[in-house]
Amino acid sequence: MTAADELGPPGDAPTPRRVFLPNVTRLRIDAIARARDALRGEGVEPIAAFSFKTNPGAELIAPARERGFRAEVISPDELRWARELGFGDDEIVYNGPHPPPAGERVGWLFADSVEAFAASASARSARVRGVRLRPAMLPSRFGVPVEDDDALAHAAASTSGEGIGVSFHARRGDFRGATWRDVAGDVVARAASLQARTRRTIVAFDAGGGWTPEEFEATFGADMRWLAARLRADLPGCTELIFEPGQALCTPTEALLTRVLEVRTRAGRREAIVDAGYPEWPQMHAYVHGFFVWRDGAWRALESGGDRLGGRTCLEYDLVDGLRFPPDIVAGDVLLIDRTGSYDRSMAFDFARGVR
Repeated sequence: MTAADELGPPGDAPTPRRVFLPNVTRLRIDAIARARDALRGEGVEPIAAFSFKTNPGAELIAPARERGFRAEVISPDELRWARELGFGDDEIVYNGPHPPPAGERVGWLFADSVEAFAASASARSARVRGVRLRPAMLPSRFGVPVEDDDALAHAAASTSGEGIGVSFHARRGDFRGATWRDVAGDVVARAASLQARTRRTIVAFDAGGGWTPEEFEATFGADMRWLAARLRADLPGCTELIFEPGQALCTPTEALLTRVLEVRTRAGRREAIVDAGYPEWPQMHAYVHGFFVWRDGAWRALESGGDRLGGRTCLEYDLVDGLRFPPDIVAGDVLLIDRTGSYDRSMAFDFARGVR
């Protein structure tokens, strides 16, 4: 189901305008909840954590919480927002380099470095204290690298407490020929080594996110069953398997309506200048979006071609090539840009709006 299937006529409301899609949202939450529930019986408790950084909209988070999703946050501001939306201590996963405020307590806390892990030991800030590991085959600024494993083992062995957690998060665009199972297997092996060296049981494993909706549908179930089997074999004390389906859930849940301001024709190519642009749509070049135009009482998909769409700003890269507009496209036509519900929402900014 796309935005074009759910939305009716664009009407005369001002543009650019972001549109929330409740029917698409319900379908995405149901699909991911079913995938989570299918993992029960694999020897670990599967836990879906909604990624606030992907889209912090209450209209999206509330129905996810109703289906048992936890909150995954990376900052004190996100933590406060999760509290306002009703998430309790044991429903919150806290990640990232910015530690939670002193005195706060969450369900799971994954430190981003050896230093942060050692500092969290005295804070008693989580039911499960953990650490993010940087997969050995990936370039990243986040998590504990392989060369710090000795220091991490020393820190873990030197602190009090029972079980600890391990997490990783990796974008598929950074895999450099590795598979998701290569990456996850690397982290499992390092977690097993950490457990053997410190005699601290790994009780929780967070596999992060990074799936597009299509990748989630195609690979999530088989890959996570494989991971659960690895955890049973190598980390038998691990009882919780967390995943963070940010893009997989949020991407199709919002769309952007924009109006054509001007049509330019040069050497057989048309360029439609619209009143939305990079600030409203900052992931325009990061992943595939759908494009539709309102024609004859319905949203009609734009095909591929030699035309291009120009945004409202003076930024050179506020431009999308490779579209084909209908022959009669004119100023005033309304276009629908689908799949803007992930970082297009949370990373939108106010450039060229005169906002102070």
